[in-house]
Amino acid sequence: MNKKDFPTRQVHLDFHTSPYIPKIGSKFNKEQFQSALKKGNVESITVFAKCHNSMCYYPTKIGEMHPALDFDLTGAMVDAAHEIGVRAPIYITAGWSEKDALAHPEWRAKVCDEEDFCSRDTLKEAIAKGPDTPRPHAAWHFLCLNDGNEYTKHIYALTEEVCKRYKRVDGLFYDICMVGQTCLCDSCKKGMAAVGLDPYNQEENKKYYTEKRIAFMSKCESIMRKYHPNGTIFFNSGGADQYRAAYHANQTHFEMENLPTAWGGYDQLPRRAKFFSRTGKPYMGMTGKFHLDWGEFGGFKSGEALKYEVSTMALYGAACSIGDHMHPQGEMEMQTYENIGVAYNYLEKIAPYCYGGESTARVGIWLSEKTRVRSDAGISNILLENQIDYDVIFDNDFTPFDLVIFQDGAVLNDEAIQKLNEYISNGGKVLFMGDGLVKNGKFQIDCGAEYLGGPEFDCDYITTDLAKENGLPNAPMLCNLPAERVKVTNGEVKAEVLYPYFSRTVSKFSGHKNTPHNPNGERLPAIIKKGNIVYMAHPMAKLYFEMGSIYQKRYLMMAINLLNPQKAFETEGLGSMGRASMIHQKEQNRYCLNMTYATPIRRGAAEIIEDIADIYNVKIAIDVKEKIKKAYLGVTGEALEITMEDGKQTVTVPKFNCHASVVFEY
Repeated sequence: MNKKDFPTRQVHLDFHTSPYIPKIGSKFNKEQFQSALKKGNVESITVFAKCHNSMCYYPTKIGEMHPALDFDLTGAMVDAAHEIGVRAPIYITAGWSEKDALAHPEWRAKVCDEEDFCSRDTLKEAIAKGPDTPRPHAAWHFLCLNDGNEYTKHIYALTEEVCKRYKRVDGLFYDICMVGQTCLCDSCKKGMAAVGLDPYNQEENKKYYTEKRIAFMSKCESIMRKYHPNGTIFFNSGGADQYRAAYHANQTHFEMENLPTAWGGYDQLPRRAKFFSRTGKPYMGMTGKFHLDWGEFGGFKSGEALKYEVSTMALYGAACSIGDHMHPQGEMEMQTYENIGVAYNYLEKIAPYCYGGESTARVGIWLSEKTRVRSDAGISNILLENQIDYDVIFDNDFTPFDLVIFQDGAVLNDEAIQKLNEYISNGGKVLFMGDGLVKNGKFQIDCGAEYLGGPEFDCDYITTDLAKENGLPNAPMLCNLPAERVKVTNGEVKAEVLYPYFSRTVSKFSGHKNTPHNPNGERLPAIIKKGNIVYMAHPMAKLYFEMGSIYQKRYLMMAINLLNPQKAFETEGLGSMGRASMIHQKEQNRYCLNMTYATPIRRGAAEIIEDIADIYNVKIAIDVKEKIKKAYLGVTGEALEITMEDGKQTVTVPKFNCHASVVFEY
């Protein structure tokens, strides 16, 4: 399925239901099911064939049909959806299937020879205490998806049964597929030994694990294609992990699961969307209707909160999916679909201004390896909070960008370094930091400095003559994560590192927390600029993610501004919680800039959105080659006056709430 035909308004319907619950599906009603989908303005709904409790919801010869179900609930939902023109991909659990795990302990994944892999360590403790012990939330055994073992043969047979049973299968969604990186179950150990691999060698185990899961995905897809050649297929829990590219080829699209209220946060989606937007495949954000976590009965987000979430997904070009969990008796909760309808009715209005365009971002960021995810998150957050639109560097292609940024930990291979040096030779700008672009004790590019080594103290301090003009303290600024040690050669020093008298230890310490700086001690460079290259000695992106100081953000922005990167647009008056992105829709001869604004706040266990304030007088300046003839708000059509300031075409949005599309026609 191409991006143009991909549904933008989806529901992911869970149904993980105990075999001890009676009257399964007894209140399912086709008309009520359809009414809910219509109320929610839903285009696609993922329905269930097999759940984490190991129950199937259709007559099966391969698995176990729920003992309290007496009809084909899966098929009834598929038919009801299709009857009103709604897609209905089918869900099959993979890595979690608890009754199977208890019946077949040999199918379980293992973290070591004697220890099962469980989603919660507390599950093992609870089981040991006895059957009436309270079960931890989201606690399941993992089953091994090593292609060729008895459990994957079961999944293949179940897949074929589903595909043969239904005349039309729009797609398959497999869950809990690539959690972890290694396995030491007997099947994996035997399989590795057969091909000369050592299961206790971490790298060899990872290699085998990856190969076998790719084979598992390929086999599932080949089964589906035999019966339904045009179906979509997605393998969750790894399939949309931007750090695990080996698994991306097996997906027809990407569903980026994220519950911002509970464990994802509201700023995880943008950097994932920016990555998957470069793959050429459709990509979808996935949130939930729940107040907290998946499968929560009686928990709701407000319709306005969902509206903000889907508007933000759309702002980054992602289709939208909202998770729900059906009651065991099979009745759709209409309050849920009223809330979803608030979001999806609005999404339908803004879709023409959010999808089907090319990004105008002129800043690129490099994703480091997964162990440095905090660094990636930190630089993303700083750019988002300053409304600097960015894309993720993809396939070592730096050419779309005026500025590329490398966080700490980024190490490039020879091909990438060659392309980066070509980019620099052609006028490209580079900002890097910490131990980024350091290999074998040397910088990978010429930044006007020599790399000396890692930090010697537990913290340090920054001072710069540029403090006042950048809103920084006119005093040494603490850095809890210390700088790499470097020596300037032919670069220009823009900031310096001051060191403490000593690191804090049990026997040698000063005050409550950190040792103060030594005014008379050694100073080394903190920021060095050489031509179009700026190096920051501190891992400032990670530092901001962990500490969140406004001054750390301003300091990194100071380094960015030393390079004066081109931006397709700039905003004024949107605030740090505002988000903005712009696309170029060439066929319509227009640019569309989308903005959102809300203030998530921690309330108890969840980060929620309650008050979405009106935002007034947001000034937008766009820097594009075309002469803009007309500017207006996309949903209301309200005209905006265009003025010229400093060579840029400028408009002011007098007021918006939650989201605004600003359209610039040429």
